[in-house]
Amino acid sequence: MGACAVLVAAWIPAVLAPGAHAAQRETRIGPAPQLPAGTTLVAGLASVQSMQITVALAPRKPAALNSYAKAVSNSASPDFHSYLTPAEFRERFAPRPSTILQVETSLRRHGLQPGSVSTNGLAIHVRATGAAIERAFSLTLARVRLSDGRDAVYNVQAPAVDASIAPAVQAVIGLSSVAQMQRLDVSHASAVRGPRTSSAHVATGGPQPCVKAADIAPGQGAYTADQIATAYGFSGLYQSGDLGQGVTIGVYELEPDAPSDIAAYQKCYGTDVNVSYVKVDGGAGTGAGQGEAALDIEQLIGLVPKARIIVYQGPNNNSDSPGTGPYDTLSAMVGQDKVQVLSNSWGECEALEGPTDAHAESTLLQEAATQGQTFVSAAGDSGSEDCYSPPPGGNMNNSLAVDDPGSQDFVTSVGGTSLTAIGPPPVETVWNDDDPDVDYVRFGIEQGAGGGGVSSLWTMPSYQAGAVSTLGVVNADSAGTPCGAPAGSYCREVPDVSADADPMTSYLDYWNGAGTSARSESGWQGTGGTSGAAPVWAAVFALADASRACRGTLIGFANAELYTLAGQSQSTYFNDIVSGNNDFTPDGNNSGLYPAALGFDMASGLGTPKAAALVPALCQQAVHVNYPGAVYTFYQQQVRMQMTGTPAAGQSGPITYHASRLPVGLHINTKTGVISGRVTSAGVRTVTVTASTASGAYGAVRFDWSVERRPRIAAAVGGRPAQPDLTVLVRSGQYEPGLSELTIKLPGRLTLGSSRAVKVQSTAGRSLPHQAHFKDHVLTIKLDAAHSPVRIVFGAGVLRPAGNLAGVISVAVKTIDRVGGRTTLPPHVARRLTSNR
Repeated sequence: MGACAVLVAAWIPAVLAPGAHAAQRETRIGPAPQLPAGTTLVAGLASVQSMQITVALAPRKPAALNSYAKAVSNSASPDFHSYLTPAEFRERFAPRPSTILQVETSLRRHGLQPGSVSTNGLAIHVRATGAAIERAFSLTLARVRLSDGRDAVYNVQAPAVDASIAPAVQAVIGLSSVAQMQRLDVSHASAVRGPRTSSAHVATGGPQPCVKAADIAPGQGAYTADQIATAYGFSGLYQSGDLGQGVTIGVYELEPDAPSDIAAYQKCYGTDVNVSYVKVDGGAGTGAGQGEAALDIEQLIGLVPKARIIVYQGPNNNSDSPGTGPYDTLSAMVGQDKVQVLSNSWGECEALEGPTDAHAESTLLQEAATQGQTFVSAAGDSGSEDCYSPPPGGNMNNSLAVDDPGSQDFVTSVGGTSLTAIGPPPVETVWNDDDPDVDYVRFGIEQGAGGGGVSSLWTMPSYQAGAVSTLGVVNADSAGTPCGAPAGSYCREVPDVSADADPMTSYLDYWNGAGTSARSESGWQGTGGTSGAAPVWAAVFALADASRACRGTLIGFANAELYTLAGQSQSTYFNDIVSGNNDFTPDGNNSGLYPAALGFDMASGLGTPKAAALVPALCQQAVHVNYPGAVYTFYQQQVRMQMTGTPAAGQSGPITYHASRLPVGLHINTKTGVISGRVTSAGVRTVTVTASTASGAYGAVRFDWSVERRPRIAAAVGGRPAQPDLTVLVRSGQYEPGLSELTIKLPGRLTLGSSRAVKVQSTAGRSLPHQAHFKDHVLTIKLDAAHSPVRIVFGAGVLRPAGNLAGVISVAVKTIDRVGGRTTLPPHVARRLTSNR
């Protein structure tokens, strides 16, 4: 649910005045945190033994970074899709080393010991006692109790730093645990209004649920993955062979999950998605979590079954250790740049986030955009009053508010609907659990509504302000006051899009299978919330990145294209939601804000996806560049490869070519598009080739280029009756895919008794399925599945000599790898230890 309402505390006593070093400070960074209504003081001082904080640094050229992040995401810009690597980002936009050193020196001067610097150069980590933090930043830490009974640490004053480094510091993160990131899933429950779904499988071309899951889903009022895929038009993508292969999705988590739960889901759906974990700041603990992580991961498995998933797990705030897990986890996802799509289902209301932390977060999201990463975030589960949470234990502030990071302008924010029939077309309204005829408590339903409204931190971005008027982005409910927009301008509006989020039309997931959470359901169950909606859209973008239409070019930050396509034909690409509202207050205290409407609205955004139409449209380019697929060459090989750009209808003129991250030794002819040269360094690079016309028409293609080391061969000749006559071990070259075919030419003095007596094995001795054929002293082996290394064993007595074999024999080997690369290895010489048989 959304975070709590915010009021400024007026009861902090005089004993909590700034520290004695205040005179040494000249600049405070932002305001002190605001406190939720109902907060009480627990003790005059908070004794915190150890704290980890992050000093978030400002980018070197903030305006230039913001401009470039917009340009790479705008198809009308000459920099469209000209993405940067993390190293290029750091060189271009990160603070200079001298600036980082200056900040570190200042921190040391005030008694702190700076730790590591983040990979993107935007943050310095520091661990110290609470007392040391108080002295260093001239502030006081207090312990408070929130209205829900949770204790928290709170910095009474904003942190102060030397004026000389103040321009370089965006925020000091981790001083307060008042603002705790909230899970945006809604509690598991059985169906209230009767079964929503049929137990019949839907033939989508994607994963199909096992019988048990399909049978359980209707009683939970839940949908299986195949039904969600049907509702939102994934079937056409699956049937074209697009299952997300080659794309890596990052999942942002502040809680653990049980691998056994994920394995049970995969077993049911017959998938084998590679799910790996990166633990940030020590990770998020152990156990099954509360179900959020399981929902997020399993949604993606069911919808993008050939993608790879990396789960980034960091700690959330707690009462004694505010920590920096939420920021550091996002920083790792962006800075490592290992994932193309980032899915987030956590958030807090903007007022608790505060402007300094939000701006530090915005810098990371702009970096993500420059690197071609797509960030998708849930919009919140408390309707248009994101700081509100219902009783028991919640606070009752019902002022209009939206959720961070969903409100950030470099995020695709996902709201919630109630999906009452999968169609096609699907039948949906805005999700809002306010039905007076439903006893939500009795059925264990945690009430909620799809987040949306007007940001208090960000002005309206150009993709909204410039949208065609018929979409209605600027409407009677638009406002400029909450964010302090200039006269005649407005604030950012969310959500951008939406998907099913109602717990009574929920997603079927598998959680708590081992029963470690004794008070919760175990196994298959329905879960709602915009937590479930965000992975749906992450799946859409992952399928786009993997599609043939995109030809290897990453979608990146997608909002500009989403609003442009909606302006061209919303009904082609989106299911427009036109009924309901997200006013989550009792009795509609906020006058039904915000109502669904034709076009865009602040309850459902542009609508839910029609993926089969939307994905290829996202990939449309004015110049088509041929996609070569994955390219493999050998070290020191001479290369000549033609790239061709073809202008779309209505475009003309000569084409100019550019390429980034070509293997060392290669270059592209800007006029002809020919890539040539001799490769001089082995490794794997992701190459981007762009083609443009003088009028600005643009196209790009992105592909992996592997420069391989040559395969290697080792052979041993037996010398005793019980030993094999000959063993040949062939290993594919470094960076090369596995071997699919091998031919071994034996000396003219040798023949085979039978090719069936030759064993083809892995190095562990496991037999590799294959077909073998022997003719004219050449043994040809075709593997059913590519593998490396491959061991070929000619058992004792298999080789039949034609004369004396004393002395030396020579074995010649040729290989074909999985992608058709052919190699002839130099003859390998082995000495026979006996003379005759």
